[in-house]
Amino acid sequence: MKVIERTLSILDLFLGDTGELSLDEITEASGISKYTVRRMVTTLIKGGYLKQVGKRGKYSLGLKFLDFGGVYKINNIMVPIANPYLVKLSQKVSESVQMAVWDGVRVFLCKAVETPHPLRVVSLEGTRLAMHATSLGKALIAEWPEDNLEGYFSNKLESYTQNTITDFGELIKHLSRIRKEGVAYDFEECYMGVSGVAAALKNSEARVVGAISLYGPITRLNKEKMKEDAPLVKECALKISRELGYRGVHPKNPGDISKIRPKA
Repeated sequence: MKVIERTLSILDLFLGDTGELSLDEITEASGISKYTVRRMVTTLIKGGYLKQVGKRGKYSLGLKFLDFGGVYKINNIMVPIANPYLVKLSQKVSESVQMAVWDGVRVFLCKAVETPHPLRVVSLEGTRLAMHATSLGKALIAEWPEDNLEGYFSNKLESYTQNTITDFGELIKHLSRIRKEGVAYDFEECYMGVSGVAAALKNSEARVVGAISLYGPITRLNKEKMKEDAPLVKECALKISRELGYRGVHPKNPGDISKIRPKA
């Protein structure tokens, strides 16, 4: 317990005006021996909680705290704002609805509203799915800058079903259409028997911060039904985006990506 208390006391020191401290300053302010401080700082650096500032012998809070900030923002800002709209959409179309953000190279499900239908697709909050094989993921990456797309998809696109898009050129054409239409579809590309339609969420800076999707068994949610429900998904995404500060009438088209190729 003392180790935890000491660690937290050291991290608290970085909440001051400067945000940067040397080993000597940490030692003096904390009252902990310099030897112990050095060991604790080394451990915190390895974990990403502290970082060294240039070559000046000073330290500041690390990028790991951005992860905590992101989780806080999702759970305490985005989900509460989006939830009423997700519930209304689910009730209107009588299907399940979910919201996701990107998490590294995958899409992270942060909220799911299930339909009362006996036959339904169950999504577990906290699940991570492939970007290129889901409507949520494609809605997110369709607005990525060209360099991000080229670098990310230089790796092999894993196949999950016989319908998964595994060819880079075909995927780029698919993403180009998503940019123009503002909605993404998943026709049994991640799971057989499951389909979905998604639209991106934007913030006050017109940046994509997440996506929502309507999904269900393909016996009900076939291509015709998804095309019919797509405007409702897009409208719901726009309403949530406005709550997040977005002021555009519709998501800004980031430009043509049809000619980009994966990096070697």
